[in-house]
Amino acid sequence: MLSRIAESLYWLGRHVERADCTARILDTYLHLLPAGSWQGDHQVIHSLVDSMGLAPADGEPSAMDSGQLIRSLVFDRERASSVAGALVAARDNARGVRDAIPLDVWECLNVTWHGLRTREASGAGPHVFLRWVGERCAIAAGLVDQVMSHDEGWQFLVVGRSLERADMTIRLLAAADSETGSVPPWRALVSACGGWEPYVRYAGGAIGQRSATEFVLLDRQFPRSVLRSLSMAESCLAELEAVGARQVRDPRRDPSSARRIVGRMRTGLDYRTGGELADDRMQLLASLQRTVASAHTAVTTSFFRREDTITWANLGTDGGAA
Repeated sequence: MLSRIAESLYWLGRHVERADCTARILDTYLHLLPAGSWQGDHQVIHSLVDSMGLAPADGEPSAMDSGQLIRSLVFDRERASSVAGALVAARDNARGVRDAIPLDVWECLNVTWHGLRTREASGAGPHVFLRWVGERCAIAAGLVDQVMSHDEGWQFLVVGRSLERADMTIRLLAAADSETGSVPPWRALVSACGGWEPYVRYAGGAIGQRSATEFVLLDRQFPRSVLRSLSMAESCLAELEAVGARQVRDPRRDPSSARRIVGRMRTGLDYRTGGELADDRMQLLASLQRTVASAHTAVTTSFFRREDTITWANLGTDGGAA
């Protein structure tokens, strides 16, 4: 597979997952915040922005009110980390690899892209828009898994989706510690991951920091937990490693490096206990976030296009390159 196609599929997976996660997080917080409290609950807004790794763009105020937050995180098509921007980026990547994905997947993303402006202009409000985005992302994910051959292309897409999912869940966990507003942080955390009903079956009705952290980090059955996401990424990278070892001839590239990074991180989580999580929770989350970033760098370096460093030769007296 050409590295250009592999890279587009990887980012297609990441962008669809980013749109889904961001829509789920915002919809959860909009529902859990008491009516009329957006204007005064700046701490919750700050935690939301931090959880998604967003810094105010040039010209934006450092403290966003509710209207600015919605425009920035939901409707800003120029920002790839917003809901609409992530869907635009996903469609752009899919358009470049239409021959590598089923027609149903392309049509789903293309129809979603065409519906963005209509849905925004309808004036139905963010709740309706975010629920629609969640449904469209679920359709896209279902089509990817059900009608796309589980070959190299699917594996690159799932690696991107899994790393993005793990990263967003880790960010949510870190943000939950800093929340002091009117939203119950652990209920919001589990709900934003789409796991409230599975959590109730897992731990019962009571919810607290330890049980919520264990669930979203370590649960082996919940598909959006960090451990499950890393396991899926590791499995796909193992398949890609075998192919990459045969095809990669550049000694600077190591197809096994990304798998080693993800595997060590997954193993470290797999054998942790709830008590150990409570003892070094914030240090663990910071380490996990750095490791996900390292895994992304390793995937990019090992499998995608790598431009040679441009160096300028000294000019000779005749004006040509020495």
